[in-house]
Amino acid sequence: MRFLKKIVLLTFCSFFYFSSYSQLHFTRNDSFIVLKANGDTLKNAWAGGFNSVQFSEIDLNLDGTMDLLAFDKADNRIIPFINNGIANQSSYKHAPEYIPYFPKLHDWVLLRDYNCDGKMDIFTYSSGGMAIYKNTSTTALTFVKMVDLLHSDFQPNLVNLYVSLQDIPAIDDIDGDGDLDILTFSALGSIVEYHKNLSIETYGNCDSLKYQIRNKCWGFFHENLSSNSVTLDDTCQWNIPNPEKISGGNKHAGSTLFTLDVDANNSKELVLGDVSFDNLTLLINGDASPNLDKSYITAQDSEFPKNNNNTVAAEINIFPAGYYLDVTNDNIKDLIIAPNCYIGCKNSDNTWLYKNNGADNNPDFELSNTSFLQDEMIETGEGAKPVFFDYNADGLLDIVIGNYGDFNSNYSTSYKSSLWLYENIGTATVPAYQLVDSDYVNISSMNLDLIGSQPTLRITPTFGDIDGDNDLDMIIGDYQGFLHYFINNGGAGNTANFVLNEVQYRGIDVGNFASPQLVDLNKDNLLDLVIGKKSGYITYYQNVGSTTSPSFNFVTDSLGYVKTRTYMETSVGNSTPFFFLNATGDYQLISGSKNGNLYAYDNIDGNLNGTFNLIDSTYLNIWEGKSSFVNFADLTNDGKIDMVIGNTSGGVAFYKGDIYTSVGNIQNQLKSIRIFPNPTQNTITINVGDNNINNATISVVNILGETIISKKITSQQFIIDLNLQSDGIYFVRFINSKGTKTIKVIKN
Repeated sequence: MRFLKKIVLLTFCSFFYFSSYSQLHFTRNDSFIVLKANGDTLKNAWAGGFNSVQFSEIDLNLDGTMDLLAFDKADNRIIPFINNGIANQSSYKHAPEYIPYFPKLHDWVLLRDYNCDGKMDIFTYSSGGMAIYKNTSTTALTFVKMVDLLHSDFQPNLVNLYVSLQDIPAIDDIDGDGDLDILTFSALGSIVEYHKNLSIETYGNCDSLKYQIRNKCWGFFHENLSSNSVTLDDTCQWNIPNPEKISGGNKHAGSTLFTLDVDANNSKELVLGDVSFDNLTLLINGDASPNLDKSYITAQDSEFPKNNNNTVAAEINIFPAGYYLDVTNDNIKDLIIAPNCYIGCKNSDNTWLYKNNGADNNPDFELSNTSFLQDEMIETGEGAKPVFFDYNADGLLDIVIGNYGDFNSNYSTSYKSSLWLYENIGTATVPAYQLVDSDYVNISSMNLDLIGSQPTLRITPTFGDIDGDNDLDMIIGDYQGFLHYFINNGGAGNTANFVLNEVQYRGIDVGNFASPQLVDLNKDNLLDLVIGKKSGYITYYQNVGSTTSPSFNFVTDSLGYVKTRTYMETSVGNSTPFFFLNATGDYQLISGSKNGNLYAYDNIDGNLNGTFNLIDSTYLNIWEGKSSFVNFADLTNDGKIDMVIGNTSGGVAFYKGDIYTSVGNIQNQLKSIRIFPNPTQNTITINVGDNNINNATISVVNILGETIISKKITSQQFIIDLNLQSDGIYFVRFINSKGTKTIKVIKN
């Protein structure tokens, strides 16, 4: 009875909370402790996981010490880390507060100081080439776009300096003259182009981006298509002194490049990673002449960075990339190797750190960690789905995390999907978590995929008492769109004991990517099933049974006409719904999505056959990576709801509930924003009225979804110049801590 009273009290308090607040405000919080199974503390538990990460140095807090920027190609996620600056140690602290200072970046990102001012600038992918942002930081981190698409002089024409979105170019001072040159694979073949920066020669300084192609076949080799090796001594007969556009050649599939000097002869060696192989190949540059741009590859080493049997060769499943930077605070560059693919590659233990015991120009590498930074965070592989659940009935909410899976090519399905259980070992007001089981309930060994007679993938759990015995049962959704029912035989007040009761529960099939929630949506005291799915819509099954014998009746496959995808995403939305009660006791909905945005809806009660009202498709401007998944609970018993968000990189972010405001007040405040003239021929004036301009931003987005203008708001009225933009439709988005508002603008 004591436990049942606790359950009733928790249920009442939970209902009171949800029915007291409607619009929430959250602050990202990394302070709550999370422990590994062995008791070690995860130093950056809530950093969000790694899948295919690229690494660069940058001084984030302008203290003179180089910090670290990790960029996850899998979901275009920026992950900043502050360097704690401990000599001869790698010690970093996740610093998400610096994310807003960066522009939107995608596919690949390398930070290099192109103008020799000591500040790292941004080189990033843009439309078959690269864009460049200048670091203009003085008292705070700032960037200004200098080049939208970098060109090179192909003599006589300026041509786009091509870099594939799959590739990573080498950006380094190849010829030793002090400015940054570029090595990149040709668009039409398996050879590397050398683009020389003429800034020093033309202006006498390094602050310009004036490129000219100087070698269409740098190193006189070509990449072999059947192996991660090269053919040396290519004659490159078409490589004339004044190159013109190349025709013919083999199709280039994807490669990564970086340069370093391994033999202290001042010439740059090239390290090559290939999309189809797990190793890196070091190409030895035999040309040590003063004219370093006339380099010539004389040998290759497919076991790099293995040297004299002192360390092991790289083995990163497929498509490895290398990053040469000092992460151990000894003023000597180390080597990090990570995968460069989007999906279908190793997603754990995939950031290999080789400590350099030699010198920058004569390295001696030693493998010191296969999970650099990754082993300091919650990391479930790919596709984290965190849900709060008190598994041991101690009154503290634990976290169960489903995932798409941990990748391993040796698995029958390539992925192993499982439930990760983190027990709350903290207190009622200060939660703390420890990993108890990375395969909770042993689901990874159950052949729930009946067609393939193998384990299923993309496990998404939900918990609720559907058999009326006062303990919480479990239903999981999977990648095929099925549900699977696990009955809890633990009994009220005891640790949960889940036993598989029914595979492909009740024959329910929503197509793909079932993301269920047990919730009494029609308020008849019976738990119904709402199920998100790959299409971005939500399926609704009403429970027409009893408290001890549920019976789910299909109602609709497009509940509320919710759609968690943009007009550019034609068929995939990956809705992951979570319904809760607002200040008036009515339901609201927040759903994650494939694009990572959070979608918020109301006008649900009494309207289950109608269309829900979309409050915001970028709820509170919170974005933690693609394939977002949300869950809510008051973890600190302060009357404010907290939130966890899972993402495609297998990590989890924690948000502490802060202040709150009613939805009605927010909508009324945002109504005061005015834009005129609209339509316009050149400029628009924006008046934000009485809205709070603190931490407010305005952005202009074109019809392709690209942000062309973004700025912080410092006054109630200001002008945006669209004169250089083409005629068409644009969207102006206002964002502050209270919400967002988007207004369509026509330029003609």
